[in-house]
Amino acid sequence: MRKVNTSVLLLLFMLTASLADAQSQRKGVQRKGEDKTEQVYKAYLDSLVALKQRYENWTYTGDDVLTNPYYYSLFASPTFYAASVHRVLPPLENNYRPRGAVDTTLVYISDALNYVYTHAPWLIVHNETDIEAVPDIREKKPTHIKPDISMTRKTGNTVPEQDEDNLFDASAIVVRRPNFWTFNTTIDLKIKQNYTSENWYRGGESNNSWLAQVNFKADYNNKQKITWSNLLETKLGFHSLKNDQYHDFIADADVIRFTSKLGLKATKHWYYTVSWQSWTQFTRGFRSNNDHVYSDFMSPFETNLSIGMEYKQNVTGFNLTAAIQPFGYNMKYVDRKGLASANGIDAGKHSKSTYGSNITMRHEWNIAKNIFWKSRLYYFTNYERVLVEWEHTFKFSINKYLSTDLSLYPRFDDSVKHEPGDCLLLMQEMLTFGLTLKL
Repeated sequence: MRKVNTSVLLLLFMLTASLADAQSQRKGVQRKGEDKTEQVYKAYLDSLVALKQRYENWTYTGDDVLTNPYYYSLFASPTFYAASVHRVLPPLENNYRPRGAVDTTLVYISDALNYVYTHAPWLIVHNETDIEAVPDIREKKPTHIKPDISMTRKTGNTVPEQDEDNLFDASAIVVRRPNFWTFNTTIDLKIKQNYTSENWYRGGESNNSWLAQVNFKADYNNKQKITWSNLLETKLGFHSLKNDQYHDFIADADVIRFTSKLGLKATKHWYYTVSWQSWTQFTRGFRSNNDHVYSDFMSPFETNLSIGMEYKQNVTGFNLTAAIQPFGYNMKYVDRKGLASANGIDAGKHSKSTYGSNITMRHEWNIAKNIFWKSRLYYFTNYERVLVEWEHTFKFSINKYLSTDLSLYPRFDDSVKHEPGDCLLLMQEMLTFGLTLKL
């Protein structure tokens, strides 16, 4: 009985020892597993902390915006880009070299993409080669084929065969030099007729009048710096005088005037300008029932050469030029010495030269569909005398060819011979009807 109990106790001891050993072995295995998991956990936390610190230290320099095309890879469908891997890894091949300096923004983007490639590769749905295989949505333009031009001998009147694929004939190209000149000619023929019977209760007399105007313009503009405008104005008009003992007709409008301006562009509307103006008349000037000649061709003749600046403004229906020229030379000439004093020239002399300043302004304005107004203002002073001319012409168009013109011409010149108390303001008015041609 004692032997059985001893055996039982020995068996229980061995069983207890084996259980204790197994339990100790189990605890050792569990401790080793727990240590490995803790290491992975700590490494993951460290990587997150390092990544957080890295991006916290990044500062915005102002050189980058969200419209940067480099950001496309972050917001588009997840795609594997080989370039992102090459930026952070050493060269895998001896022949690989980065293309130029690597932008800081590209490095940050590559780091973000590489983090996804290594930690969540299952999110990548595309490869870079998949994008390159997509066809281009832009329409490809055909490549220009330069024709092969060769010298050939012409035999007969045969027409050479043309290639249907290339109908372009280089020999048909005509190269023309640009023409910077523009020309404009305007012709006006006006008439006025008035009939009054001899027994008309208010008196008066019949008369007829004719007026012819020809204006020619030639302008040069190279669309860069240089302009050169030329204007030739001619006007000659007569009216009949039934009761004049000396004349059947007297000229009431008589002008030959040439204006030339050379300009060098300074700003958008201002030009450095050298201008030349000259004017005289066609025929002798008389007054009714008087045989004295008051003016004639080249008596007077006046010319002006000035330097200054000119302002130009061209808008739809309105053109304006205004020249301010502080340095000017003026010369007045008379071929008839007897008319010298009447034109401000010393008696017995043919000419007189003065220096001064002048202002010349012209404008053309289409006030309405059938109403046109143009004017010319000329002001000259030698700081002793003043000459002012202000011409106005109002054109009322009936149709393309017929029109009625109203001309107003005030003039002031204190250099001419005059008596004390005489009015130096002169005025001429004319209303005409007739034909207008523009060439």
